[in-house]
Amino acid sequence: MGSQVYNRPAKLFSGALTQCALPIVSVCLVFGACKHETQLFELLSPERTGITFANDLVPAETLNTYVFRNFYNGGGVAIGDLDNDGLADIVLTGNQVSNRLYINKGDFRFEDVTESAGLYSASVWTTGVSLVDINSDGWLDIYLSKSGPPGGARRHNELFINRQNGTFIELAHEYGLAFQALGIHASFFDYDGDRDLDAYVLSNPVRSLDDLEPAPDLRQFPDPDGGNRLLRNDDSRFADITAAANIYSSKIGFGLGVSTGDVNRDGWTDLYVSNDFFERDYLYLNQQDGTFMETGTRTISTMSLSSMGGDIADYNGDGWPDIFVSDMLPDLPWRYQSRIAFPSWSDYASSLMDGYHHQATRNTLQLNRGRSPEGNLQFSEVSRIAGLESTDWSWGGLIADFDLDGRRDIFVPNGIFKDLLDQDF
Repeated sequence: MGSQVYNRPAKLFSGALTQCALPIVSVCLVFGACKHETQLFELLSPERTGITFANDLVPAETLNTYVFRNFYNGGGVAIGDLDNDGLADIVLTGNQVSNRLYINKGDFRFEDVTESAGLYSASVWTTGVSLVDINSDGWLDIYLSKSGPPGGARRHNELFINRQNGTFIELAHEYGLAFQALGIHASFFDYDGDRDLDAYVLSNPVRSLDDLEPAPDLRQFPDPDGGNRLLRNDDSRFADITAAANIYSSKIGFGLGVSTGDVNRDGWTDLYVSNDFFERDYLYLNQQDGTFMETGTRTISTMSLSSMGGDIADYNGDGWPDIFVSDMLPDLPWRYQSRIAFPSWSDYASSLMDGYHHQATRNTLQLNRGRSPEGNLQFSEVSRIAGLESTDWSWGGLIADFDLDGRRDIFVPNGIFKDLLDQDF
């Protein structure tokens, strides 16, 4: 196949289980029952906003999807008030281009202050970005996850501390956050109830996927060159407590998303980690004593196979947080027939025996049913009932009330520049 751009429309699902596709030509989200369409968003041009960022990728003989499997995984975006003027600013990360900081000047107009803020990043492959007041001084700081081929300068994750004068200083090593792997993202939350923000750093192993085969107990062995990390904030110095807190950090953890929420309503933040490839997802319940208990196989009957990320929120308004995870199931018949492959029953049964649980190639919506009579948390997978199991090559999900009707909707971003499943390299 020759070069092409494959980009399915993003989708917005309503809490009433209706859906409409986003036409690429109009580039606007459409919502409702599809009979009475209402345009929720308006696309503003770069000339109008001043935002000219483009995460352009140029494959070469030494750097492409064969050399680096996450070549087309993209970058990140974070929105927050970095200069404390009451307006939300935007940070965009680049892979082969510099990250960009756009300061909000009001009326949807932005100014690129990347260079003057000290954030220019030539030849640095950045993925996720988090805005967090990491030192509790009332000003948002910037944490950047780094990826790309190993080696080179500034390869570690970076923490830019807000100097409160429009500039930032990089202090990841000083804070204990300078990890180096195939960085994906980081989530900051108070896991131990001491009123400061701890961190879960999501990373992929550096070794090739071809070198790995499903086998029993692989997730029990930490990967020194990659793997996820849980870091406790000890007065602005972060301590690695991954093993002590019972967090998996193995070479098979190809996490692409981490979501936080109090799924069992005990007042403590829990974690859901979405893993791509053969490893199952993790649901960590906070034990309120500095540790977590991983309960995915006991509380969830079926998980997504190629989990790409998602969100935790109360989707149906019953007071119990639900879990949405996106996958890669095509919604067009011709793509479904040409892309979907099923393992043999013997392979599937073997993976179950090895602890990889029931997984299916589709989005999953885990409806939280609360506690059983025995007191155990329980979920039901209802994506097909809800009509949101197939959104093609998706990258996450965001649950929010987009049309302000009091019901939670789900936005699913999707698409990839090269159709890798069709050998479009």
